[in-house]
Amino acid sequence: MSIDEVIKLENWMKNIGRYLSYLISDKFEEYAYDIIDGVAKARNANELLEALYKGLRLSPKLKKKGNIEVPSPEDVKKLEETLREIGDNEKEVRKIGLSMALWAFADWEKDHRKRGDQ
Repeated sequence: MSIDEVIKLENWMKNIGRYLSYLISDKFEEYAYDIIDGVAKARNANELLEALYKGLRLSPKLKKKGNIEVPSPEDVKKLEETLREIGDNEKEVRKIGLSMALWAFADWEKDHRKRGDQ
């Protein structure tokens, strides 16, 4: 895997993780830890996609409460391509799910302040 592929991989994971962070945000009054746990504990591609689907179903509700960044079609495409490449390798699926779940707990507000987005 080239460095460009690694950077692209990281970006789509961050984008999905950022979205997942809204599901546990005080700002949006959502506390869907069960969805984040489902992403982190997914053992195969279907479980991971189902957990993300549950989270994305909440996007209309979250949009009504504030400005959010929903994963792009390109982010979803990269996720699907990656899952196809690794198949049902439980260890690799869990790495991806756990990584996205970890990004959900990142301090995104601090990141916005640093960049001057607020």
